[in-house]
Parts: sequence; structure tokens; C-alpha cells
Amino acid sequence: MGISKSIEVGYRRALLRILKLAGRSHPSVVRTDYDNCKFLFVRQDRIGDVLVSTPLLLSLKKHYPRAVVDVLLSSNNHFVLNNEPAVRKRWVYDKRFLSSLRTLRAIRAERYDFVVDLMDNPSATSTVILLLAGGKWNVGLEKDNQYAYDIVVPMLSRKETHIVDRLARLLDVFGIVSEREHLSIHYQTADHSDETIKTFLGKSCRGVEHLIGVNISAGSDSRFWGVRQYRSLISEMIAHYQESRTILLYKPADLPRAQLIAEGLHGVILAPEMTFDEYASMIKQLWLLITPDTSAVHLAAAFRIPSVVLYVQANPDLRIWEPYGTDYEAVVTTGETLEGLDPAQVFGAVRNLVERMRPAMMSPMENA
Repeated sequence: MGISKSIEVGYRRALLRILKLAGRSHPSVVRTDYDNCKFLFVRQDRIGDVLVSTPLLLSLKKHYPRAVVDVLLSSNNHFVLNNEPAVRKRWVYDKRFLSSLRTLRAIRAERYDFVVDLMDNPSATSTVILLLAGGKWNVGLEKDNQYAYDIVVPMLSRKETHIVDRLARLLDVFGIVSEREHLSIHYQTADHSDETIKTFLGKSCRGVEHLIGVNISAGSDSRFWGVRQYRSLISEMIAHYQESRTILLYKPADLPRAQLIAEGLHGVILAPEMTFDEYASMIKQLWLLITPDTSAVHLAAAFRIPSVVLYVQANPDLRIWEPYGTDYEAVVTTGETLEGLDPAQVFGAVRNLVERMRPAMMSPMENA
């Protein structure tokens, strides 16, 4: 850990100790006109975490269309809500001391009625934000930092309950019965991104009946499956699904890996360099998606694209972040990396999903 990082961590810990002693006054929530309230939701972590929070945001806005809904994000994920009409303002939180102070001062000036922590595990950053944001009421799920909340919502099982449904329980605070809501993940692509992707696919995939996306990149290298494994899987798909084409999706650093995977495999397309919004537009055009990355999983769920997901599940007490409300197949390893997964097992999951999606699409070889 560098010196500047050590100072930052030390400062945050000291601040937390002081704020914890000060605590909250826990004012009573009186009868409130939520339709005329200002809400700040705190979700300063990763891309997938923002996506699984969208059902809650949209449900609140559906019930209270005049309410102000703002979200505090980070440099890692702020772009996820760029096109979301339900959100008025997107704050971007920077952990650098002076920058964070400026942001918190501006947030306090907004005089939010409710500041809502969307984290389902304790976060030092979100705790500091809630204690300094100046909201009338702080709301969050029951966990170790609940001293920062005025209203604590019981935490549903992290093993038995999907993250979307756990977060949705926060709606109960605002007079919305979460169990009656028809929740779905939402992502709004920009028109120019859709046009860019349609133009690319029009040139690269003319006449293709089904486009299968294979995303090889994830948040950590432990979830890179391996060049040999991807080549084996794609070879099987080429042999069995002649009406389909495979497009490889990857982050820029993984381009050399993608090139090795595609080398010599007939009809495999390398995706172009894309913005996040264009990446979402590409996923929207797929017939099915194969991926080890949960942010891609949640994007696919937003567009109802079925997916085969490769999971590393080191802790069996935590539920995998499977697609919400969308058909899928999960291939799970309890090892530390994906490399031990058998391509035949993954292709079996693809085959199961395809059989449910489109039985008439099976090739003669598949039905043999």
C-alpha cells in the first residue's frame, strides 16, 4: 500500500470512529408526502451493483413521479446511469480528501429528505457519506454499520434471496410493498450507440440468423477461463449451430487473448472497441450470451437476453448473482479460478439453454 493510500485509509478510519461516537439522533419518521421528497441513493461501488439497484429506483419513481431521485456514484460506475431518465442528478464521489469535501458540501446544500445506502455489506465509504450528507433520515439494510441509519430495514438471507429482492425491501420504508412490485433491471442505451452497433453488425453479420456473444473479460484475472477452453467451446457451437455466428466481447487489455481465441475459427467476429453504452447496445442485439462477468449478466437481464454464466463461488453461503427475471444456465466452480471448468460441461449448459429457447433451431446433427 502506497503512502497516500495509507493516509487516506487512516483518515477514513479516524473519521468513522469520531462519527460513530457522535451517532445519529434517530428522529421519528412522521407521516410524509414521499411524492414531494428528495432522495439520495448511495451506490459508489461497481457497475453490476448499480444495475441491480435500478429496479428499486424505477419502482420508487413510478409510485412518486414528482420525487427527486439523485444517486451518488463513483468514477468506476457513474456512466451506467447516464441515460436513465428516472435519475435527476448523478454525483460522482472521489475519495481524495479535498474533492470529497467539496462533493459532501454540495450534497448537504441539497437538503435531502432521505439518504439511502444501497450497499448490502458494510462500507466505510458509504458510512462516512451517510453521516456527513446532512439528510433528514438515513436508511439502510441491517448490518454492522447500521449506527449510521435512522431507519434500519431487516436484511433478507444473502444465500436464499437475490440481491434485487434484498434491495427492494428498502421500498417498504416509503409505503411501497416490495413483494407486490414487478421488478426488472433497466438500462437505457443512447440512440447513437444503437446506430453504431447496428452499422457494425450490418457489415459483419449480414444474413446471420442468430448472434451468440462470448464475453471473455471479467473484473479479475481469476475469471478468465483460458484460450484453449474458449476455442473448444466455440468449435462445438460452430459445429452444432450453423445458423449462428459468434462475436467475441472483451475489454481492450484482453484483445491479444481474443485474437488467439478467434484464430482459425471460421466466422468468429471480434467486437470493435466500444464505449460502455455501445457494449450494452451490442448485448441487446444478441440471441444469447456466454460470460464470466456479472455486469454483463445484468445488462443481458435488462434486455431479456438469456445467458450462460461461468461462476467462481468460493463461499457457498453467498448466492451467485444470477440474471434476474431472465432464463439462464449457471456453470459453477468452487475452485479459485475458472480454468478447471470442462468445455463439455459449458457446452452442455449452452445446449440446455438453446433447447429451452428455440427447439426448432436445432441442426440435424443436434437432433441426432
